[in-house]
Amino acid sequence: MKNIIMLIFVFLLLFSSGCDTTPDETGVDQQPPSEEEVAEGPLMGRVTEPVAIDGSSAGYPSAPIEAAGLTVYLAHDGETLFAYAEGESEGWLAIGFNSAGGGMNGANIIIGSVDGAEPIFRDDFGSGRSHSEAEVGAVEDFFFSYDSGRAIMEFSYPLAFPEGQGYNVESLVPGETYSLIVALHGSSDDFARQHSTRGSINFTVEQ
Repeated sequence: MKNIIMLIFVFLLLFSSGCDTTPDETGVDQQPPSEEEVAEGPLMGRVTEPVAIDGSSAGYPSAPIEAAGLTVYLAHDGETLFAYAEGESEGWLAIGFNSAGGGMNGANIIIGSVDGAEPIFRDDFGSGRSHSEAEVGAVEDFFFSYDSGRAIMEFSYPLAFPEGQGYNVESLVPGETYSLIVALHGSSDDFARQHSTRGSINFTVEQ
C-alpha cells in the first residue's frame, strides 16, 4: 500500500512539474516572450538635429540593422527620416518601407545607383513582386558612391509619404512598428534588373 501511495505521489510530482513549459525537439524549454522582449529590436532612432547626407553613418544614434547583406542605419527628427545603407555591390541598392511584416507589395521604395559619376535615384511603388516609378517623388537629399567593392547610399525623406500613391503606409509614426525591406544587385545599375539578394526586418520608430 505504501508503495502504491509513493508511486502516485511521484507521478503527480512529475506531472505538475511538466505543465509550465513545453520542451522543443532539442529538449530546451520554450517560454513565451515577455513584453520587454517583444518590444526590443531595431530602432529608427530619434535625433534633435538633422543628419548630414554625406555618405557617412556618423550621426545615427541607433545600432545598425543587418538584413540580406546590407547594413542600414535609420533616424528621424520628428519630420524627416534619414537612411544610410551599404552593401557589397557594384550595382544598385534599394531600401523601402511597408506595414509591419510586409514585403514589396504596397511599399515605398528608394532605389539608387550611379550614372557615370552622377548619383541617381528613383522613388518606386511596390506592386506584387515588381516595382515601378511612383508618380510623386519625395527624396530631399541623396548620396550614392562606390568604395572598395561596396556601395553606399544615403538619403532624407519626409516621415509623411506623398498622398495618393497607393502606399500601404501613409506615414512613419513614432512608437509604431514597420517593415524595412532591402535589396541590391551585385553588378548592375539598371533598376529594371532583378535583385541579387533581398530581405526584410521589422523596426520601431523611436518616440
